[in-house]
Amino acid sequence: MKINRLPNRKLDTLTDQVYKVLRTSIVTGEISGGTRLVESALAAQMKVSRTPVREALHRLAVEGFLYPVPRAGYIVEEMSDYDIEDLFTIRLAIEKLAAELAVEKITSVELHEMELNLKKTDQKIETGHTEELTSLDVEFHGVIYKATRSKTLYHICKSLSDYSLKYRIALIHLPEFAKKTRDGHYRIFASLRDKNIQDLQKAIEEHLQLAKRDILQLIKRTREEAFISGVENS
Repeated sequence: MKINRLPNRKLDTLTDQVYKVLRTSIVTGEISGGTRLVESALAAQMKVSRTPVREALHRLAVEGFLYPVPRAGYIVEEMSDYDIEDLFTIRLAIEKLAAELAVEKITSVELHEMELNLKKTDQKIETGHTEELTSLDVEFHGVIYKATRSKTLYHICKSLSDYSLKYRIALIHLPEFAKKTRDGHYRIFASLRDKNIQDLQKAIEEHLQLAKRDILQLIKRTREEAFISGVENS
C-alpha cells in the first residue's frame, strides 16, 4: 500500500494533512476496502509522529470510513449491496432538497461553470481521456451543492458523494458509463437553467438510479471474478 506524501499546506495542522491524504486514498480506492491500517506503520511511512495519525484515524472512523479492531488498528470499511442501496436512498433525498434550494439561488456565473464543465466532459469522452472525468463529475455536482448557499447541506452532499467515489472511478473510464453520466448531467443542467424543479428532480433521480445500478453491477462482477480466480488458484 502506497500513501501519497503530505501536501505542504501551511494553514492545515499536521493532523488535517494526514487525514486528507488518508481520506483521499480511501475514497479513490487506492486503499481498498478490508485493508488494515496500523498507526505505527502509517506514521513511519508518512514520516510523522503517531499522534496526528492516531487523530486522523479516529476522525475517519467517526465518519464511517474505518472501523476499529481492538489491538489491531483499523479496517477500511467495505460496502455491501445493502449499504449501496441505503447510500443512494439517502443521497437521492438529500440531493432533491439541494436541488430545491439551488434552482432558486444558482447564479449565471455558476450556470456558466456547469456549461464549461459539460464542454470539457464532451472533449474528454471524444478524445478518450476518461481518466479525467472523475474530477469533472465531482466538480459538476459541487456547483449544485455550492448553489444551495447552505454550508451544512454542502458538506452533507459532499460526504455522501465521496462514499461512492471509488466505485464511480472504477466505472467512469468505461465509454458507456461515461456517456450516461454526461447525458444525465446535461438534463440536470438544462433543468437548472430553465428553473424547472419538476424536471430537475426527475433528472437527478434518474441520474442517481443509473449510477446505483451500475455500481451494483460492478460489485457483482468483481465478486464473480474474484470467485473464479480463487477457484482457478486453489
